[in-house]
Amino acid sequence: MTARLTGGLILLSCLARPLVGADDVVTAGETLELPTLTVTEQQDLPPVESWQHTRIADFEVLTNASERETRRLLADFHKFRQAVRLVWPVSAQRVVSASLILCGGKNSFDPFLPAGPARGDQLVPSLLLRNREQIAIVVDLQTQLVAINDPAALLATGGAAAEYQVDHYRQLYREYVHFLLSQSEVRPPAWMEEGLAQTIMDIELTRKTLIFGKIDSYKGSASGGSPLEAAADDATVAGAIVGEQPFNIVLQNRRFIPFARFLAITHDDPEAVSPLGNNLWAKQAYAFVHYCLFGEKLKYKEALVQFVGRLAREPLSEELFRDCFKVGYADMEKQLRAYLRYTRHQYQKYELQDSDLLAPADIALATASPAQIGLIKGDALRLALQPAAAHQEYRLAYRRGSREPALLAGLGQVDPEPENALKYLNVATKEGLPSPTAHAALARLRLDGFKAEQGTDGRLTNAQMAGVLAPLFKARTLPPPLPEVYATIAEAWSLSAVSPKPEHLKVLDEGIRLFPRHSALLYQAAVLYRQAGVPANTRAIAQLALRYPQDETQRARFEALLAELPPAN
Repeated sequence: MTARLTGGLILLSCLARPLVGADDVVTAGETLELPTLTVTEQQDLPPVESWQHTRIADFEVLTNASERETRRLLADFHKFRQAVRLVWPVSAQRVVSASLILCGGKNSFDPFLPAGPARGDQLVPSLLLRNREQIAIVVDLQTQLVAINDPAALLATGGAAAEYQVDHYRQLYREYVHFLLSQSEVRPPAWMEEGLAQTIMDIELTRKTLIFGKIDSYKGSASGGSPLEAAADDATVAGAIVGEQPFNIVLQNRRFIPFARFLAITHDDPEAVSPLGNNLWAKQAYAFVHYCLFGEKLKYKEALVQFVGRLAREPLSEELFRDCFKVGYADMEKQLRAYLRYTRHQYQKYELQDSDLLAPADIALATASPAQIGLIKGDALRLALQPAAAHQEYRLAYRRGSREPALLAGLGQVDPEPENALKYLNVATKEGLPSPTAHAALARLRLDGFKAEQGTDGRLTNAQMAGVLAPLFKARTLPPPLPEVYATIAEAWSLSAVSPKPEHLKVLDEGIRLFPRHSALLYQAAVLYRQAGVPANTRAIAQLALRYPQDETQRARFEALLAELPPAN
């Protein structure tokens, strides 16, 4: 930490003028003002929504479900988190804030669905919303049954969609596992993430034991429908209600998705966005990951780890797959088909301690304050990329008197008026808010404002540079590190009236080490080093960028940059 702070002081001291020279920069002793409220805003307030609040470990919980349902779910969630620590000893990275929103009231889940053309068609009874410093898990407890095109239901000629019974506990498990998986700098492939999620979601928990990796062929059997047309456990029956079934049941009479296509499905493809019920792709992911981790006497466990690791830096291909697993796609499909018929596997069993348990009665629920409602809902809506809805929630709490730094920071990131946004962020960051995102947002607003000023040549003065760099260097001292901090530093130096010297750019080396796949940062840093007369650094950065997968446009930019450099000594 000391080294990072020292580097920041050296960089700022290299500027010709101190921070005081900038008109819009907050200085010591300066009086800060917040946007004022109109008389109408102060008086015309809607009733406060009915929510309850509690805290479970690192999670702030907001719920409008019944107290009984909330307590049971939270007690189970606590037990599940303790269980995950046993089977997954890597601790979760701390985030600035984590929230869990349990939606049991009428349509209270709908506002959190991310905007998009397919919003109304998405069957998502739970959401994980996150950025690098915040997460929000939102669970729809109101919906009990949804109609899905279940693979088993479609086996029958003209078979109708089945009614899928939503397991809210499993949905909460799913999102928590996806949160853990999303913390790596390089996100795992979609099939790996879903396969691990399904495996961990199927942990068997009793009061005393935890069983991990065991396949129960009878779980999730169908019920309902007409017994005159098919067996009672046949999910092809019209009107049947199905639960989540294990992969060996779902896939036993189904063709696999060809492995080339299966492995290529991304997190944004429909199969991965809504893996609800007995989704063919999701169950194939479950089968493949389970086979590698628990089947065939763990023969493919190391191969799986190697394959996923190499995918982080190499494009997907059958040659890469064969190099890791020593078999091609077709042979692996045959082995996986045999595994469905005879699912011989090694599961793990753990003993639980009484100290790992939390009784529902021990969970204290209290009426949520307007500030808690506005901040938790506003943050979740902002993470769902709905700035207008987030602004409305934050603003309601602000109108009711909340001036918490976290609320002001949220307002500053979604207010459509840059002048107001600057006021919110100036106050929030001066109050010592431990949010690197807020400091980075303040720097971005200042930089955009300076660029938009009339009568300038587009270059930043020393005072303006100081005003932009100060919050960015503060953000560097706060966890977690953010790529936009370093990218904005690079952009500011590219616009500076004073050309940067090599020592000014050392901070970008830190960003490159942390985020070697951030193409925009690497390209800007490479260009700046070339301008500063250090072609060796430019060459090293461009070569580093080309080691990682790039689209054609990005690759061409780095190749052109290399071509312009003098020959290496």
